[in-house]
Amino acid sequence: MGDHENADLSPDDALEAVEPPVGAEAGAEVEFDVAVVGAGPAGAIAACVAARRGLRVALIDRNTFPRDKTCGDGIGPGAVRVLRELGIDSVLEGRPRIASITMFGTEGERSESPVPDIRGTSTDVFVVPRLDFDEHLFRAALASGAADMTGTRYVGMSGYDDRARTIELRDASGARKSLRAHLVIGADGVYSTVRKDLVGKDGMDPEYSGIAMRAYVECPDFEGGAAGASMLFEFDRDLLPSYGWVFPVGDGTVNIGVGLPISQLRERGADLRRLLAEFADRLRERGLEIGEIRDERAHQLRALMEMPPLTFERAALIGDAASMINPVSGEGIAYAMTAAQRLVKALPADLSDGRALAAALTGFERRFRSGHRMHLLSCRLTMVMLRRSATAAVVVRALQTDPRVLGGVFSMLFGDGRLNATTALRIARHAVR
Repeated sequence: MGDHENADLSPDDALEAVEPPVGAEAGAEVEFDVAVVGAGPAGAIAACVAARRGLRVALIDRNTFPRDKTCGDGIGPGAVRVLRELGIDSVLEGRPRIASITMFGTEGERSESPVPDIRGTSTDVFVVPRLDFDEHLFRAALASGAADMTGTRYVGMSGYDDRARTIELRDASGARKSLRAHLVIGADGVYSTVRKDLVGKDGMDPEYSGIAMRAYVECPDFEGGAAGASMLFEFDRDLLPSYGWVFPVGDGTVNIGVGLPISQLRERGADLRRLLAEFADRLRERGLEIGEIRDERAHQLRALMEMPPLTFERAALIGDAASMINPVSGEGIAYAMTAAQRLVKALPADLSDGRALAAALTGFERRFRSGHRMHLLSCRLTMVMLRRSATAAVVVRALQTDPRVLGGVFSMLFGDGRLNATTALRIARHAVR
């Protein structure tokens, strides 16, 4: 079970690397302990942790790495914690550590604040392009012993028994093969095929599904705040209940983007490319030397409110495939990496034991849902406040002037924090000022 000699094999060789039982017919299905579909942050961390436990892991992705992914590129404290616990945080070396937050309110008013501590602990926030970040996690999974099956497309499930699930794959040549695994983890993104196979076709709620667009621009004079590298957020009325962002990537380049719930895009007849261009124009008017917008890419997001069942018989969903996206910030990397780590750590030593595996999966889902219940309620409340211009102005004013409110909301937007009564009251005070 701890043999990892297949870690650097080609997808075809990896399928053949696990020897079939003695006497099995040629071409018999191979067997892995864990088949992870999707090699983004959720899948790569799941594969990394599982391989380190001595499990035989297949890491499957239709793409090969490096590959780009639409994102704001912010790496928040939850993701940083997982990186450090696994000893794979070298990807942060030389990257901008965010020290301050610049905000423009609903009327264009500017504020600047240091990144708040969360629960009395210094908050580490970095900016790393997903092209680099995802490849780093993928390579860490391979180095830990996962079999590289990138360039191989997951086609579907063809059944399961009391020991394993069988999945069908198609390699780059178009040839189809079967693979058997005690556990299948679906981490294949917002358009997850694994989710469709397990849950059935489920439509997206336009209230809690959004579309974000990001681009890269040259901005050599983006100094951020006086305290150091800064993240910039703009809460323009045209972007509510979402926002525009500018995150420094380094070398004079920034990640710039906007997003909106699908319901708002439809209601307003809005166009994200136009909203992004208008956001860039407003930044130029404020004195930022914003260069030509390039590498525009849009991506759909499904928020926690649309979270499906997470666990099934010998299968689980994590990351974007499980709608693990913060409905306010659009952030999902911390959810994805934390859920992946916790899921795999909860697995029994013997995955062929169906009863023990089922208990572990059920326990993981119960803990995830109960642990995020108040967090999700806080996100819902914040979304309601940001949908109305008047209450949005109150919230943003509180963020700009009250460090305790900023700390509470920041922990909710980029972690699993919640709005407690004290934070809510402090926000309410700004309604009467």
